[in-house]
Amino acid sequence: MGLETKKTSLQLSWFWLLTVTFCLIVSSCKVSSPDPLNHISDPEVKRVLNKAYDSAGGFDTYANMDSIIFDKKSVLYLADGSTESSVEQRHAYSLHPTPSGTISWTDSIGNQTIRFGPEGAYKTLNDKQVPDSEKSATSSFFSNYYVLLLPFKFVDPGVTLSYEGTTTIDKRTADIIKAVYAPEVHDNHSTSDEWWLFFDREDGKVISNLVYHEPTYAYIENTESTDEYPLRMNLFRQTWRTDQNRNKEYLRGEFWYSNYAFTSILD
Repeated sequence: MGLETKKTSLQLSWFWLLTVTFCLIVSSCKVSSPDPLNHISDPEVKRVLNKAYDSAGGFDTYANMDSIIFDKKSVLYLADGSTESSVEQRHAYSLHPTPSGTISWTDSIGNQTIRFGPEGAYKTLNDKQVPDSEKSATSSFFSNYYVLLLPFKFVDPGVTLSYEGTTTIDKRTADIIKAVYAPEVHDNHSTSDEWWLFFDREDGKVISNLVYHEPTYAYIENTESTDEYPLRMNLFRQTWRTDQNRNKEYLRGEFWYSNYAFTSILD
């Protein structure tokens, strides 16, 4: 082999070494989130949720969300249309490293707060802990926390998801995803409720959801939402007492959301 040939071979060797090194460095700098739907085998469920996540702000945005604070007004009605209760609350949630937060309000009884976190779950009345309030505080915390973060919470560990076909809601074709929970098996499940979410087939937006909380069904319509925040958030929702086919019996509740504030772990 001549001198020029050896020189050329050596140059090529260095070129490939530098190329491989550069590729490794670039690859190591890229941070990509794992696919949250990797554990789902049903391609239709994955299709619907992928579109829903993109529509609602992106799963990475949700995964990097650190805290959410907002105000919520809730009015519950009886079957005859009269008001059962009305309350205005301040909700403050931390998402990392594990869910925690408070729900606070003032009514005729006094200043009340539901607390959930590493120190446990309990309710306070005028800054004094209410005895035997762990179960009710846990239920209240997670029911509000869960609904706030739908559809992202659908990929929580242990949730059984299935594609239930399509239906028509207000002249829109909607994909149906069913979620079943098993608190007797999974510690991160607070109830054994069954949920059906209805996604606009065209844009992936969550139109409504149906919940079976034995022995009743609740049909929740996302009447008004906003995209001005990192994630799509509800502004006004209505809950109806229905049967399993979503036939409305009476208006059970109305909910107004406002004054959202967010922080990210990337901030």
